[in-house]
Amino acid sequence: MGYLDTVRKELSTEAEVWSPEGNCMHSVHHLFNLAWYLDQPADVIHFNCGLWDCRRLGKGHSENAVPVELYVRNVDFLISQIRSRSNAVLIWATITPVVQSRYNARFTAVTDPSRVAEDSAKYNEALAPVLEKHAVEVNNLYSFVMDNGVEQMICDDGVHYTEAASAILGRRVADRIKNYL
Repeated sequence: MGYLDTVRKELSTEAEVWSPEGNCMHSVHHLFNLAWYLDQPADVIHFNCGLWDCRRLGKGHSENAVPVELYVRNVDFLISQIRSRSNAVLIWATITPVVQSRYNARFTAVTDPSRVAEDSAKYNEALAPVLEKHAVEVNNLYSFVMDNGVEQMICDDGVHYTEAASAILGRRVADRIKNYL
């Protein structure tokens, strides 16, 4: 959501950019909303989910909201469904990093949501064979953010991006999409 405006601006003369309204949340939500991918024709689909999947059930809990095995199964099924009904080029954006210290400073109550920074990389790694199996191009936003200064790109909440970083990410996404227009 943060970089959508930049993607629209960068592709304004080349493509119509569509995105679901609101937060797309976790992989289960994507499965229940397959229409996002199938109801309008598309030449390119740049998509992702995962930050909500790897969120922990609560402080002190080791269980993720959507266990990694279920996340992989969900995305595998999602891609299979899209592939069976669309000829669009698929580009998967990896789960982006979390700045643990900032996230922990924001959420301090025992009932607050919880994250562990290493889960982003763990989920990305677990999904890689599925993306390869389906020949989905990977836009590795995790590495891109890490390489470009995660501390400078992620704002005080530990998860979302600064305005400048959103613009940088938006240009990166638009550049990947342009390759297929």
